[in-house]
Amino acid sequence: MMLKRISHSLLTRLICFGLLLVVLGGSARFYFQAKFLREDLTQLVSAQQLAFAEAVAQDIDFKLQDRLRLLNRLSATLPQRLLDQPEALQSWLAERYQLNPVFSLGIIVADSAGRVLAEYPPFPGRLGASIADNPDFIRAVGGQGGIGRPQFGIFTKQPLLPIGAPLSGRDGRVRAVLIGLTELSAPDFLDRISAGRIGETGGFLLVSPADQLFVAAGRPDMIMKPTPPGGVNPLHDRAMKGFRGSGITTNAQGVEEVSAIASVPTTGWFVVARLPTAEAFAPVRRAQQVVIRHSFTAMLIVLLVAGFIIRRMLGPLHRAAHLADRMTHGEIPLAPLPVVRDDEVGHLTRAFNQLLSKLSRSQAELQRMAHHDELTGLPNRVLLADRMQQGLARARRKGTRIAVLYLDLDGFKPINDELGHEAGDLALQEVSQRLTGVLRQSDTLARVGGDEFVLLVTDLADGELDGVAELARRCIDTLSPPLLLKGSLRMLGVSIGIAFSEGEDDADRLLLAADEAMYAAKKDGRGRYTIAPMRADRPALASVLAVGAAAPSAVPEPQTSGN
Repeated sequence: MMLKRISHSLLTRLICFGLLLVVLGGSARFYFQAKFLREDLTQLVSAQQLAFAEAVAQDIDFKLQDRLRLLNRLSATLPQRLLDQPEALQSWLAERYQLNPVFSLGIIVADSAGRVLAEYPPFPGRLGASIADNPDFIRAVGGQGGIGRPQFGIFTKQPLLPIGAPLSGRDGRVRAVLIGLTELSAPDFLDRISAGRIGETGGFLLVSPADQLFVAAGRPDMIMKPTPPGGVNPLHDRAMKGFRGSGITTNAQGVEEVSAIASVPTTGWFVVARLPTAEAFAPVRRAQQVVIRHSFTAMLIVLLVAGFIIRRMLGPLHRAAHLADRMTHGEIPLAPLPVVRDDEVGHLTRAFNQLLSKLSRSQAELQRMAHHDELTGLPNRVLLADRMQQGLARARRKGTRIAVLYLDLDGFKPINDELGHEAGDLALQEVSQRLTGVLRQSDTLARVGGDEFVLLVTDLADGELDGVAELARRCIDTLSPPLLLKGSLRMLGVSIGIAFSEGEDDADRLLLAADEAMYAAKKDGRGRYTIAPMRADRPALASVLAVGAAAPSAVPEPQTSGN
């Protein structure tokens, strides 16, 4: 009788109804909040992965282009007579290699028949051997140099990347081939792929679609291994056909992951940044666990004040879900959800807001790192190239000119060698501050290499061209006082190459003209500036004049000036 009365009691029914509401409400919270969080996290993690992939791809592309430019400079300056003097050629290679040892497995010169004439550093069995059957050598001896295919070295037995440049005689025939060899695992080459980590379990891959090969990977057992066959990884199949972007896929090991693909333009390779969804969406599972715990708590509370508590709990959650839904559909911008109360819903909302804020900051920082030098905070090559394009476009449109000053520090290497890289970094930071102090607000100072800087001056009228030479002199003067590094005074100088353009040149040719003028300044004694011919159809160095500190004319002719 007692049990029957209790079962028919209105209080019992209200309590059961309240408990049912709590269960239903908890279930709704579990489903919808997890759904919104997963959708938002998918967008944010995908954007973050794509930013990672693009930053690494740009870094690899820069290193490849830097090696290709270096090899082309060496091929352009190698005296042809040394091809008949193997010992002298060996010494010439050793001197250049020691100045810039980016080719970790050495530089070799092979004649047109494929016989290795000289090499540095020496490797057993390589000198005098034949590489005539190598496809990359065949392509280079046919006049088509460039970056070769990743392969295992014939003599080193190590994964490497060859870069070749043909050496042509005056008759235009290829007499020999200059080849630079870089080990794929060499420091400061592909280490952002091999050593890079995303979170706890994520990482990077570098893929050559033409060779269907993993060039580099975070897992050593994947390096130089074939890519999976079609149908195993759908997103990988799309990337091999040219897709670039992000998505969720299942890899060859059966692990679901968020992957982003970015191109390495110089070689046609692509970088994959990947993170298992188990780690990427861990906040969703934690949010689901929070919902479950809070639902059981609410079931106890509803026994006392079911209707009031349920209404207070579900009201803010409903508003938060509504805002998250509007953000998901793009009706309002991504912004922190309002925290109405300091309870379970408020805690969950704050956790979501903190996650949203952290991911937004990470994305903004990655964007900044992609366009600025980490050591000095100056613009890097990517941002410099963009501003050069803008300056050239304005010059063509307004009939003005731009000037590019290519600065290379004199005396920096001894500081690095004798005082260490930490002192070298301090010196570069001090140089950046001094140079920034002599610029106009509209000028751009970028760091483009170890001790190389580029100063971009735009919107120059005819009467302002003399000011560029004066700016170069100020740059030389501001670096003339000694630097105090680790308790000792050290002298630094700078050699400057200047190139002008009215907007008809492209950015690369203008930089190359300034670079060649800088080398002319170094050749003429360092601590000075050289002005290259302004018109691109004139030889970059043949007309450089080694004169004193004469001011440039309204249309500057090539000149060299000391300080």
